[in-house]
Amino acid sequence: MDVPPLNFRSLRYLQEVERSGSFTEAAWGLGISQPALSHSLAELARRLGVPLFRRDGRRRVLTEAGQRVAHYADKVIGQTTDLLRWLESWERGEVGSLRVGMIDTVGLYTLPAGLSRLQEELPDIDLQLVVAESAELLSMLDDYQADLAFVVGPAGARYNSMRITVERMHVYSLAHDPPAAPGHTGGYEPSSEGWALYPPGSRTRLLIDQGLAQLGVRPEVALESAHPTVLRQMAVLGYASTVLPRQVAEAGPGSPLDEGPLVALRVIEAVWRVDSDLDPRAARLLELVGSDSPDATVDQDAGPLAFSPSTP
Repeated sequence: MDVPPLNFRSLRYLQEVERSGSFTEAAWGLGISQPALSHSLAELARRLGVPLFRRDGRRRVLTEAGQRVAHYADKVIGQTTDLLRWLESWERGEVGSLRVGMIDTVGLYTLPAGLSRLQEELPDIDLQLVVAESAELLSMLDDYQADLAFVVGPAGARYNSMRITVERMHVYSLAHDPPAAPGHTGGYEPSSEGWALYPPGSRTRLLIDQGLAQLGVRPEVALESAHPTVLRQMAVLGYASTVLPRQVAEAGPGSPLDEGPLVALRVIEAVWRVDSDLDPRAARLLELVGSDSPDATVDQDAGPLAFSPSTP
């Protein structure tokens, strides 16, 4: 069965005639002439192939088919109105889904306050969170599986980016066996227990390897994990020395850890695709996160920032 091309305006006219009960009143309410109204409804009846009105004395009243079409018009126009309202809210970033990827330390320490405020401010947003390593998160952006990602920078010119914070990464070990005095920058020998480090090939491990090499350290790696809480626990148990962001080392249960030399400064960036505008929901999240982070700045080399009153 072929679907006839229906005119949305004609459906609106039919709805008004049913509501007012008169062609004259309907035309007046719509702000058009009565002949224009009659012509539009006659064209609608022709396309549907059924009579929409019958004569009842001097009046024209809806046929059974006309009543059915008018009921259909009510639903179509009502649903269209709801859709337009939703789209307006979507454009303002008040509804819709937001897919955010993040490395684990961002999920633990950087984003919680901003995410909580976003959900309080915009409760109708469908917030979808994924925790993974930076390389996987960038692949998700490339495949349009995420709208925004918080990764170890620099992400590169393929992405728009905003620096969120800089994490200080130090050597940590049990307090009774300090690896070195805080701030020590000279040669440093690994402890006999070995090392627990991020996995090879990760951006964080590359920073750590470079930093330890500058300290004259060739770590004997006993355990590798992408989860910083696991690395911390290995140090708390006295199993290994490790390199962690300061906020991870200072948090969590167990014995306090001694802080050794600074190994690396890890830049955390918010990134999104360079070929598309920043999603308005993501823009609002970055505003909230940026207000909590004095380090938040736009990477001018990574493309224009689509929002933010603090954009240079």
